[in-house]
Amino acid sequence: MDNIIHTRMTLLSPLLTIQYLEPSPILSTLDKERVIDRLRLAAERLPFTHLLIGWQVPPTILDACRVEAQHLGMRFLRWQPLLTPDPALQPDPEWRVTNLMGRKMEGFRALPEFTFACPNHPALQEAVFSHLEALVHHGIYQGYFLDRVRFPSPSVDPFTNLACFCDYCQHKAAEFDLDLEELRVGLLRCQEDQACGPDLVHSLLTAKIDQAPTHLDMLLNKYLSFRDHSISDFLAPITRLLRAAQLEIGLDCYSPRLAQMVGQDLPALSKQVDWIKLMTYAHTLAPAGLPYELSNLAHFLISVTHMSDAQALKLMENAIGYPLPASLGALEKEGLSSTSLGKEVEYGVASVPLAVLAGIELLDLEGVTALNSGQIQSDLEILKRSGAAGLAISWDLAHIPLERLDLVRRFYLG
Repeated sequence: MDNIIHTRMTLLSPLLTIQYLEPSPILSTLDKERVIDRLRLAAERLPFTHLLIGWQVPPTILDACRVEAQHLGMRFLRWQPLLTPDPALQPDPEWRVTNLMGRKMEGFRALPEFTFACPNHPALQEAVFSHLEALVHHGIYQGYFLDRVRFPSPSVDPFTNLACFCDYCQHKAAEFDLDLEELRVGLLRCQEDQACGPDLVHSLLTAKIDQAPTHLDMLLNKYLSFRDHSISDFLAPITRLLRAAQLEIGLDCYSPRLAQMVGQDLPALSKQVDWIKLMTYAHTLAPAGLPYELSNLAHFLISVTHMSDAQALKLMENAIGYPLPASLGALEKEGLSSTSLGKEVEYGVASVPLAVLAGIELLDLEGVTALNSGQIQSDLEILKRSGAAGLAISWDLAHIPLERLDLVRRFYLG
């Protein structure tokens, strides 16, 4: 099966995935014919290779989408979160990640879909594996698109939100000769030192250590490596299960320069899957969006060091290796330039030895994205030259204006 998938990906150029029917209160009220009609209209515009179907779709609509995807020549993959809830898998609150202060963490705006369980918790590991095993047994999917396989982002306040420090992480860290309590105490003391903030942000954005690293620097980098191993180890039995069932595996990952911040070692993870989608959302002011994560880090730097906006942005530019907008306001309102987006994707392509898809947002959400045709055209033209194996169009086809798909056809495929 692996060879079949590899051959298919070699022949299909480019890969084009579309996510459809994310969980929503209106899912149970959807009309089956309208759902299928929208899928057909999208397929008329673009030769999608994969339909990534949501994890809470009513059975009749799910089966209709499966049959239509087969008719349209699209591989039918389940879009499945692993470390956040789905209706059949509700993690115990005690399984949540633990921050530096020893508190269980809620996610962005306390939303369940952004509230993460610890990948090192054995009860969570067993529950997730059993859930996937049952799904695989039903046999209706050609593969799985695995989402939320990471630690939560600490960008809002790395001193408070870096995780996890639970007992299970402490035990596993000991196998790496890492004392999490020593690191925790060191980071708490670090809050009193203005110089610690820039060092912490630099470590989150790049694995490089400057000359004469402190003991805390080395502990922190060891901790980040430990988290990478934790995510890879959590994923391994799941991907073995899917491989044994001859199923295709895609993986949703943070944008390359941010991946270390959430425990995703892209080269290591690539050994377990068939392709990786990079969340290279250059204009999204919400979790995983580059403007959101980078502006959070900048605000953190300003708050702990009293440096200027320009100084904070320059520090991060030096770490990530490409230009950021001249001001925080511009970063949050306009996002990254197409040139910087291209460099981010190129870095990911160079890092990952298999098919990499560039994620691009095509959906307008108030307060989150404010897209325009000129910006989308420019991004698509850059992405076409980035070396990526294709595009992962985000987020939900149910809400993406169809004329945006026409732009992809003209400026990416044309």
